[in-house]
Amino acid sequence: MAIKVIALSYCLLMKIIRTIAQILILYAFYYIGVFVVEITGLPLPASILGLVLLAFCLQMKWVKVEYIQEGAGFLIAFMTLFFIPPIVGIIDYPQLLSVEGFLLLGSVFVSTLFAILISSKLSEMIEKKELELIEKKEFKSAIRKEQEFVEQLQPDEECLDGENQAVPVTLSKNQPQQNESLKEAGTLESNHLHR
Repeated sequence: MAIKVIALSYCLLMKIIRTIAQILILYAFYYIGVFVVEITGLPLPASILGLVLLAFCLQMKWVKVEYIQEGAGFLIAFMTLFFIPPIVGIIDYPQLLSVEGFLLLGSVFVSTLFAILISSKLSEMIEKKELELIEKKEFKSAIRKEQEFVEQLQPDEECLDGENQAVPVTLSKNQPQQNESLKEAGTLESNHLHR
């Protein structure tokens, strides 16, 4: 029983130490941002610059996600606590709770919905174009492979069936029956057909 209590307290203590160490890593990136802003005089907030540096280090895999995951999770869990002072500060400005305040909140709400709508439509358009490009590349690749295969069989791009009659080999999106009959005749390999 005592050993279990000691083991649990040790695990809890190690988790607390690990979380504190990870928060210190996040603070180090913040203070690197402060240092860069002080030296260069950039018109950027130090916290944003530190966040960009952290993202760059994560992207380059100089800092692993595991090094900051628990510390960042701890800070995110208590993030709503950091919004309390601004909300309490609204009490000092009662005009924000009047008609003007509601108009301000309405405009923020509408602009947020507008931004979400535009972002979703743009991402849908980009995804659709990417899928079309992928389909075109796959189809062109299949045609190229078919042509190479036919050229290996005969240089005049025709293939002979079982009765020694010339049958042109084509791959077309509009003629799936013809492609199936060619496949059954053994003139095309299965990976040369379209989906």
